[in-house]
Amino acid sequence: MAYAVKFEDVSKQFRKGGARYEHFGTRVLSAPRRALKRASGQQEPSRGKLALENVSFEVPQGEAFALVGPNGAGKSTALRLVSRISQPTGGVLRVRGRVGALIEVGSGVHFELTGRENIWLYGSILGLSRSDIRSRFDAIVEFSELGDAIDTQVKYYSSGMQLRLGFSVASHLEPDIFVVDEALAVGDINFQAKCVDRMTRLVREGTTLIFVSHHLPAMEALCTHGVMLDQGTVQIEGSAKEVLAHYIKEMESRRDVTRLENNDGQVRIVSATCHAPDGSERYSFSPEEGLEIRLKFESDEPLKEPHIVIGITDGRPGGLIEISMLDDGSAPEAVGREFEVRCRIESLPLRPRLYEIWCDVVPQDGYGSLMDWMQVAGFRIDAPIGDGKKAIVNAATAGAIAVPYHWDVRT
Repeated sequence: MAYAVKFEDVSKQFRKGGARYEHFGTRVLSAPRRALKRASGQQEPSRGKLALENVSFEVPQGEAFALVGPNGAGKSTALRLVSRISQPTGGVLRVRGRVGALIEVGSGVHFELTGRENIWLYGSILGLSRSDIRSRFDAIVEFSELGDAIDTQVKYYSSGMQLRLGFSVASHLEPDIFVVDEALAVGDINFQAKCVDRMTRLVREGTTLIFVSHHLPAMEALCTHGVMLDQGTVQIEGSAKEVLAHYIKEMESRRDVTRLENNDGQVRIVSATCHAPDGSERYSFSPEEGLEIRLKFESDEPLKEPHIVIGITDGRPGGLIEISMLDDGSAPEAVGREFEVRCRIESLPLRPRLYEIWCDVVPQDGYGSLMDWMQVAGFRIDAPIGDGKKAIVNAATAGAIAVPYHWDVRT
């Protein structure tokens, strides 16, 4: 398959303290000395942060390509290299065709010029003729919804208006390669949907799209291939679904689901473990499989009727499941200074992702707290992922409760 962009062992290192500029004569005189050091095997001293290290991957021509990774992974640096904003310090980067880029809000926009003047400037930079720019001008203004402000200087635009102008210009001047970074996050929901529709149309018409975003459903719906970067290196390259599934699991693995913060109350948690129906300790389960939570406590003194409350969440605000002795009236009459509680859940109607277990202990009268509500353990639900347009991301981020269902479509 032909490529639009090809990274071949590309590295990018930034100087400490930013760029340094030498007088022309100094640069000429020092060049032979640097060449002699390289020929003799002497290493140049470290110049600062290594943002990309020996990165190799291909972006297929005419496809939407997902570039994912945690903050600081090197994604924006890679896009700046593709856009020729900066140059690699090692390796070879091959780019076929004209690049249109929206790397950050206001990128490609001159703040002292009006919106109208910026359209003409951007088109001229891309090498379009005046007639080409003129034929697209009305469509750019209509898409950006800035007709009333098109003759206002961009420095008076809000960040949302700058985004609308930048995206509209970059996407309507028919680039061969369209590079979009996380700038879409500042747009409102309606304009985000409009941008996704526009990017889908460009890809159908043969434009290559390189897409970086934390809006994973849009990436999965749009992209066919992708790569994950982490600490400047390639972690996985393949289909977009494979890359996104790996990225989600990797990010989940970095979540601490065993925090025991503020564990200094009258009652304290000693340990919290998860077990399969056969009693074995386990932290990965299938949907509908049973789970037993075992909690060991210590107390300053023997307790009468302590009420144990357990909550299960997927890390977002609001609980998914709550199991409480305050509800079912099953609090023990009395316990000693050390005691264990086991709670068996017969079935887990949950979709695949990482879940957190929270707990607290409420006194005999049902008010107050003997132990602060805290996160004590976690487990994962693993299941086959569907084939839908957003199967990977929806399973990991959309509604967490799994219910039996079937579709019946009639005409």
